[in-house]
Amino acid sequence: MLIEAAGKRCSTLFGNLRDRLKGAMERRNELLRLDQRDIEVIARELNLSRTELAALILKPSGSLQSLSRRLSYAGLAEDDLEASHGDVLRDLRRVCSQCSSTARCARDLEHKRQATPSKYCPNEQTLQALAEDVRRCAPPIPPGPARRN
Repeated sequence: MLIEAAGKRCSTLFGNLRDRLKGAMERRNELLRLDQRDIEVIARELNLSRTELAALILKPSGSLQSLSRRLSYAGLAEDDLEASHGDVLRDLRRVCSQCSSTARCARDLEHKRQATPSKYCPNEQTLQALAEDVRRCAPPIPPGPARRN
């Protein structure tokens, strides 16, 4: 029974690694099919260097999913942030995609641990500042009707 469970974990581990490698290779091949000028244009539009763009493309998309969850935990709507602070959101995505703590971040988010990001997340101070800015600029909530006892 124990050997069977270990075998399943091992096959899952190798399956996950295989899927990640396959995804990275597909993204790499897609990048290689692009003309050098196209790569330059895309990188410029995203305010990235060609090297940063290549690193971003080869990185699994999980880091951007983690950023979406971090934004949500901070009380920030990604669409609203795109409209009001698009340049900051692009920078958050760039930093997040190059982070070396993506596995720890995903684990913390999976277990709903919100206390530890300040120890390892390079975006945490920016997220806190944005959340504070949104709270400060939010319209006040009007008082509701008076209740009778």
